[in-house]
Amino acid sequence: MASGTAATVYEHITLPALGMVTTALLLVVLLPGFAILGFLIGRAARNRRLAAGKDVELRAGEASLGAIMALLGLLLAFSFGSALSLLEARKADVITEANALGTAFLRTDYLPEPGRSELRRALYDYAQTRLVPEAAGVASRDEARAFIERSLMAQGRLWPLTIKATRDQSPPPIATFVAGAVNDVLDAHQLRMRSLSVPIAELSQIIILVTALAALFLLGNRSGIAGRPLTWRSFMFSALLCAVMMTVIDVQRAAQGFIRVDQSALRATILDMEAGLR
Repeated sequence: MASGTAATVYEHITLPALGMVTTALLLVVLLPGFAILGFLIGRAARNRRLAAGKDVELRAGEASLGAIMALLGLLLAFSFGSALSLLEARKADVITEANALGTAFLRTDYLPEPGRSELRRALYDYAQTRLVPEAAGVASRDEARAFIERSLMAQGRLWPLTIKATRDQSPPPIATFVAGAVNDVLDAHQLRMRSLSVPIAELSQIIILVTALAALFLLGNRSGIAGRPLTWRSFMFSALLCAVMMTVIDVQRAAQGFIRVDQSALRATILDMEAGLR
């Protein structure tokens, strides 16, 4: 398969459908909005029962509300733990790749010219394609595939140049020494691809959102049925819930938001390569 089209293999990549700002606005509007909606419906139901001369069950819905709250806490705990696990994996994968690139670059010193310079330049060009742009990032699947394709095109030069540089003039131990390092660079690509996707599929995120909306709806509904006003406590809960959900979403996105994967190790390796080329 040609390197320029190999990015189409990564169909399993799952990236957020909405941006950070859009997601935050939706949560800020929907979460308290459903609490207000539940309160209005509950108050209307209370007024209808009172107008009909019927008693109002003040404890109605407590079991449902408690079950929904417990389910919401469980879903948020699992999603937050999964997001943190992926964040740590992403950090480790960047350091692993930076170490592999630096090692391969240094081992090219054992090769004769002109193969040494050609392979060193190819490693440097490939390393530059491994930096995720901080401004644009890979917010969509198309951007992710474009990023992968650029990287794979540069990666496609590494192994042919390694074979060319070690085929005739290098002793077998040296050839194995250099080829093993380049192979580690190629393997590091799969580690980065493993942690590119978000840990939670879109369907799972929708389930968490629906559960949160249901919890706030029932909370407001019980206040309306009981004849209590919708106080600041309900809105504080929705605000805290919004903050927790946005934190989970932020942790999932390696190149967006406040919590980003540190690429300093890879940048330092590229600087070392530049110094070596000079």
